[in-house]
Amino acid sequence: MRKTLTVIWILAATLCFGQPQIKLSDPLPTDPKVTKGVLANGMTYYVRANSTPKNRADLYLVVRAGSVEEDDNQMGLAHFAEHLAFNGTKNFPKHELINYLESIGMEFGPEINAYTSFDETVYMIKVPLDSTTFMNKGLQVLYDWASQVTDADDEIEKERGVIHEEWRGGRDADERMMQKWLPVFLHDSKYADRLPIGKMEIVDHFAPELLRKFRKDWYRPDLEAVVVVGDFDQQVMVKQITEMFSKIPAVKNPRKKNEYDVPNHKETLVSVVTDKEAQYAVAQIFYKHPLEKSKTVGDYRKGIVEGLYNAMINDRLAELTQNENPPFLMANSGYGALFGPKSVYNSVAVCQNGKIEVGIKTVLTENERVLKFGFTQSELDRQKAAMMTSMENAFNEREKQKSEAYAEEYKRNFLTTEEPFPGIENEYKYYQAFIPEIKLEEVNALAAKWITKENRVVILTAPEIEGVSVPTEADIRKYLNEVEQTPIKPYVDNVTDKPLIPKEPTAGSIASIRKIDQVDAEEWTLSNGAKVIVKSTDFKDDEILFSAYSLGGSSLYGQKDDVSAEMAPSILALSGLGDFDKVSLDKLLSGKAVAINPYISDLREGFGGGSSVKDAETLFQLICMYFVGQRTDQSAFNSFMSRTAGALENKKTSPEAAFQDTLQVVSANYSPRKRPMTAEILKEADLSRITEINHERFSDASDFKFFFVGKIDKEALKQLVVKYLASIPSTHKNENWKDDGIKEPSGIVEKTVYKGQDAKSMQYLVFHGNYEYSRRNNLLINALSKILTTRLLEVIREDKSSVYYIDANPSVERFPEAKYSMAINYGADPAKLAELKEAVFAQIKDIATNGPSAIDLQKAKEKLLRERETNLRENKYWLSVLSTTWFNSDADFSQFGDYENIVNSFTVEDIKAAANKWFDFKNYYGVALKPEAAK
Repeated sequence: MRKTLTVIWILAATLCFGQPQIKLSDPLPTDPKVTKGVLANGMTYYVRANSTPKNRADLYLVVRAGSVEEDDNQMGLAHFAEHLAFNGTKNFPKHELINYLESIGMEFGPEINAYTSFDETVYMIKVPLDSTTFMNKGLQVLYDWASQVTDADDEIEKERGVIHEEWRGGRDADERMMQKWLPVFLHDSKYADRLPIGKMEIVDHFAPELLRKFRKDWYRPDLEAVVVVGDFDQQVMVKQITEMFSKIPAVKNPRKKNEYDVPNHKETLVSVVTDKEAQYAVAQIFYKHPLEKSKTVGDYRKGIVEGLYNAMINDRLAELTQNENPPFLMANSGYGALFGPKSVYNSVAVCQNGKIEVGIKTVLTENERVLKFGFTQSELDRQKAAMMTSMENAFNEREKQKSEAYAEEYKRNFLTTEEPFPGIENEYKYYQAFIPEIKLEEVNALAAKWITKENRVVILTAPEIEGVSVPTEADIRKYLNEVEQTPIKPYVDNVTDKPLIPKEPTAGSIASIRKIDQVDAEEWTLSNGAKVIVKSTDFKDDEILFSAYSLGGSSLYGQKDDVSAEMAPSILALSGLGDFDKVSLDKLLSGKAVAINPYISDLREGFGGGSSVKDAETLFQLICMYFVGQRTDQSAFNSFMSRTAGALENKKTSPEAAFQDTLQVVSANYSPRKRPMTAEILKEADLSRITEINHERFSDASDFKFFFVGKIDKEALKQLVVKYLASIPSTHKNENWKDDGIKEPSGIVEKTVYKGQDAKSMQYLVFHGNYEYSRRNNLLINALSKILTTRLLEVIREDKSSVYYIDANPSVERFPEAKYSMAINYGADPAKLAELKEAVFAQIKDIATNGPSAIDLQKAKEKLLRERETNLRENKYWLSVLSTTWFNSDADFSQFGDYENIVNSFTVEDIKAAANKWFDFKNYYGVALKPEAAK
């Protein structure tokens, strides 16, 4: 390991040799590939040409104003203004904006969205570029949002209900507790009383003039930025934006924008809050500091040093979760920007009942350990290698970075943190120069800077359970003092130089090669019977994705093994491989871009993962070792069981968990094989059976199919395949799955869960039945779901103002028998559930009787076609296509190229027939959640 790291430093120094000297005092440059400017009216713009994804552009309007700008009688109106921007502008009256964007194939949510925070409001849309009209109208949308939202009285009235439902959906134990501890954490700051959702007494009753005043005060060019990144001519786009957005007049005598602080305090503030519905005890220790903006090359270097610290402390905390008796369920620490003018060093521990003291003291102790002794050189070397690998991967992918990532970067540059964007070429140069020469002492020095007694806040939120004690404020102050006074030993970094594979495998061979022309892939049959399916792409320059499966899964075991089979892949992953436990394996793999995860599902077992191009051999070594080098680690099992039991111990207190458990058992018609997991049921897991199941599922390669997609040199891959995959022993069992007989309930089944103190409800309605699995039906049911979702949003959300979210989600399976389901879900006022259910049914029946409008049908077609257009340039899509087609259709790609023809062939009559076939009102189940008071 040390030799490898030395080579990296020599290589990095060599790469930097001869380059101009980097001065830390120099201002950070801006990426020359970005055109940034400020118009005469004060509006900022960022424009960058980028061809990933092809034929698309990401358009943002960023407003440097959020809920903290609200007056006392406007609380919630920053968020309300964001909603209203979609409900009518000068050029897109009423709901024409959404209608238009959906008509060109963009989907509300993934491609049309916005958010409001304390300090900002951001609008985001994607547009296709196969017509100049689409881009022109996209820019018109941003222009209207920036200066021409109508805020009509009738739309304000209707939107009150939508926002009220959004607020209702967020009412839970965490929100109630946050309302109590946030004022302590923010300590007399205006931020404490400006949560973006606002106050419902204002949202429900404010005069429209107050909303218009908020928009007039804060939606103005000097507080706005237009960000446009996409597959276009950059100079032409800059000219278009400059000409268009310069027409927005500057505001005369603008209202002063105040900068709100989070006041300092010398004393440690503590807040302990409990709630009967809380699922976990969460301890948070905050150390607040002034926000430091990155302006110079030296500031950028400091950010690298801070990143090294954050990664190393979190590696230590993660290592503790692998202890046989872990001190917490999970924990993390790190330094970063908060909001407003503050940064924060924050340590968090999620604790089990009865172990809150241990959890708090452990994260405090780890901070204290770094404060007193620092990190070790070997830890730093590993993290340097890992950070350099990450940067190298980003540099290698610089021509394939997605437009959205750039847009997000420029958004952050405009906002409070003013994050720089020097460009990946400069960043790579800085990493090459700085990573090798960063000293351990300067990383360790950060602890004294960050871990301070001033501006320290400790927040503890916990379940309120009879018989379970929760530390008091006095207890927490005692813990702080005790940890400072308790002797602590330095961390010992145990590493090994052993190779991952103890001896070279005996290579097999490739017995045959078959080309699959329809998808430009190849199938290699190996000498041990395994099959490897390979598709080389140019979508990413440094990505190889991988999956594998064989038939069988948990269906081959009886009910007594259900829990062991469910836990088996997790224990396999947590036990390490060969001579390495999980901790030492992670250290060995540090600095490599590689990941692999085993799974066991009902019908299959397999793996998913991937690597960079240079780490492909490590990926293959890991795959091989999962077959021939499995470990059984009692300590890892005990740790996993302890953490999982801790995560389950308060599950019964959660209304949402009770709802999901009921939905699970109803959907499986109360099959004993689909019991919701509880702490008691977890005890059925047996390590000896887990070991046997893992060996049985992952020892015979002969019936495995391995899929590789990405930047692949097939000849180089063949060498890895014959060495590491064809060498895996095979018994040629040729197993298959078994039908365990689990069916959905027949007829109409409706259940109501009465749980929770808040006046909020959830509803799932699931139509299901037998299905004729085919390419056409799969696309048709997706088209139907998009049409129904659009209709439900228009009628239930917008017209009735009764929900915040509602959609229809289809699912189809071919095995063990072909079936479909269409799930409709939404949250609402408990008093309206019956009414809304009838309203949903009415819309389904209308589509079944009259069909969709021609416009809605065309929208659905456009969405499907646009999804396909971008998916065809994604490695993960092709990996899914290959593996699912092998599983469901025995590698039959004969209809793969018919996608567009099939979608374009859909008619109104087709949708009507599909709605009549797949919405059987005599065969559905529904599960509703209502508060206990409604019982």
